[in-house]
Parts: sequence; structure tokens; C-alpha cells
Amino acid sequence: MKAVYYVGDLHMEMRDIPVPTPAEGEYLIKIDACGICGSDYEGFLGKTGRRIAPMIMGHECAGTIEKAPAGGSYPPGTKVAIFPKFFCGECENCKKGLVNLCTNASRYLGVLADDGAMTEYICAKETYLIPYEGVSADIASMAEPAAVAYNGVSKLSDEQIASAENILVVGAGTIGLLVLLWLKYRGAKHVIVSDATDFRLELAKKMGADATVNPSTCGDFTQAISELTGGKMCDLSVEAVGISPTAASSIDALKDAGMAVWIGNAAKMVSIDMQKVVTKELEIKGNYIYSLDDFKTCVRLLAEQRIDVRPMITHHMDLSQGVEAFERLRNNKDGRAVKIILTND
Repeated sequence: MKAVYYVGDLHMEMRDIPVPTPAEGEYLIKIDACGICGSDYEGFLGKTGRRIAPMIMGHECAGTIEKAPAGGSYPPGTKVAIFPKFFCGECENCKKGLVNLCTNASRYLGVLADDGAMTEYICAKETYLIPYEGVSADIASMAEPAAVAYNGVSKLSDEQIASAENILVVGAGTIGLLVLLWLKYRGAKHVIVSDATDFRLELAKKMGADATVNPSTCGDFTQAISELTGGKMCDLSVEAVGISPTAASSIDALKDAGMAVWIGNAAKMVSIDMQKVVTKELEIKGNYIYSLDDFKTCVRLLAEQRIDVRPMITHHMDLSQGVEAFERLRNNKDGRAVKIILTND
């Protein structure tokens, strides 16, 4: 079977490898669609240390059950989204429902040295399979990034969102655009999206942003936010990039006692104005991926078409074009490649 291998910084290659054999209790799943995550691309660049060559990337995936184990609940032919963060279910965090923070988890599809879903088949236990119907596999594969954004927005209460006059989303990549969709789904009134590429800002407007700002061309960013909010600044912000300038923007835009949720994770260390956080009594909440319940909820809401993720899927490419897909992202100066999904028809 075909597999897209990360073999070193800036180096991907297509390999032919054996179809995996399911262990006891595992299903064999044909991968129908697998999105390329921003973290995959950062790993390809060698920036994060979260991809250890040689390995197969890919954790945003949906497929069709090819072979079921004895006693399995799902028959062959069942369409499933795949929860990629395997967990023990026994540690203190798992018992609290924080499976994303499992202390004993030994596998995360397509992360570190664990092979992922940029291939034709993978094996997984029933716990990690969420059946779906009514939408195509590319939409179902968006459940993973949708869940990241959903969990981040869930850090904000209904009361906070309802009372917020202005909310800033920093970054109009996949996660930022999904944050925008979930904020609007939950009734946010006035959402401003910030990004350094005009194409993505136009896309954000089409997807419901009430205002946009390009920090690379607006001059004084804080002044620009002040003008967009009538001098009131933002009650809430959600940071979906994860580098020092964007982390700073998420703080600079806030009014006194405002709150920022940080989802972005591109850089291990960032610098912000600590005195501003302290003297304005700002609150910062971190967000790491999602719970199993978050993931299941996103699969259901996508299947029910409660949000429309289609505009951000800018490229469909066959799995055999996986190497070219990473090169397309490498030459993405105009930002027009937002979400590339590899398909295996």
C-alpha cells in the first residue's frame, strides 16, 4: 500500500509498505481522507521536534471499516472518523474525562515516531472509532481540527459569549476559521479576525467574520482594534497561531479584565507583556486538543451540517500526490492553501 513518509526536514517521499495486520480487538480501516495539519507542516519544516523521522504523518482522518474483529460492534463498510489520541482510560486524568491529558498514553497517530493516516490502511480499536453518515469523508476528517477549535471555544461560557461586544480571533488558518464558525454557532455578536494574508481575511468574511484586520499592513494594531470596536477593545480573544507576535496581539486587543484562550502551539516559548497582563488583570487559558466527547460532538455536528467547513478546504489531492502537497504548502506565500486533504478513492 502507498504511504507518505516524513524522512527528514523538508523531505517527504512516497513508499510502498505492507498492509497492516490488526491485533486482537482491532479493526482494519481503509483511509478515505486525511487532512494535512499545520503541525504536520511544522514537523516537515523541522521546527517542533514533534515528528521523528522516518514516520507516516496524519491524524485528521476518516475511513471505512475493511475488517472487523470478532465481537466488534461495527460491520465492514461502516464509515468512521478516527479519534487519534489513544488513551489508557485508567489514569487520574482519564477518569476525569481529560483523555487529552492521559499520563499513560503511548500513541498519537502521526505524532512523534507513531505512524499515522497518510496511507491506505491503519488499525485501531473500537474505542477510537466514531461512526458517521450523511457527509463525505473529507468533511468527516475535519472533525479533528473542528474538535480542537470546539474545545478552545468551550473555555468560554455562554454568558461570556453572549455578553461580549467584541471577540478577536487571531489567525485565519484552519483552527482560527473553525473558531470563528463555533463562535458564530454559539451566538457571538461581533467577531474580528486577524491574519497577515488578505486571501484568508476575505475567506473569514465569507465564513461570517464581522470585521478583519491585517497586522502586517494596518500600522498600529492596537489602534486598529480600537477603531473597529469604537474604542471599547475586545472582551475575549482566541489565539490560533502560537508565536510571540500573535500571542501579543491576543493580549493587546483586550479591555481590562479580558480573557484570552490560547490554542496555537507553533512555538515552544513565546514572549508577552507581563505587566500588561498583571496591571489589566487579564486572564489566559490554555487549550490542548480535545476530549473524546468533544470529538464525538463535532462528528455529529458536522454530519448535521451545523457549521460549513467546505470553504476552508482549498485543495483535494490524491494520496499519491502527498509529496507534492507538502511542497504546495512550502510555497504558500499567498496563503491560498488553507486545508489540503489527501484522498484515497
